[in-house]
Amino acid sequence: MAHILLVDDDADLVARNRAALEADGHTVTAASTTTDGLSAARRDTPDLVVLEALLDGATAGVDLARTLAHDFPALHLIMLSRMDEVLSNQELASQDRDDGWMPVDRFMEKPVAPEVLVYEVDHLLPGAH
Repeated sequence: MAHILLVDDDADLVARNRAALEADGHTVTAASTTTDGLSAARRDTPDLVVLEALLDGATAGVDLARTLAHDFPALHLIMLSRMDEVLSNQELASQDRDDGWMPVDRFMEKPVAPEVLVYEVDHLLPGAH
């Protein structure tokens, strides 16, 4: 069983993902802001964080991913977002893999079906449940 931290301000999405992850045997903590997410990670280090890029009205989720990757190098990160609402396709296409820019294991466009998220978590954390 793994400890998963969900950081997203969409309460319905968090509830669906929490239910699916808990049904898969994981322990889930949730936060709705980047400040609360960072506090939760520092209080009880999770095995994996699923976070929204567009939190707190901007791209603060991306900044949180950078902080978490720096503070917890072994931590797995999955970013859920609609980045196409912020960045143009040209900007997204021009980004090479750069752990400084987007230090995540998986980037998934919203909406993501809960069973797809569970599959990705299980793929990143084999044997964790």
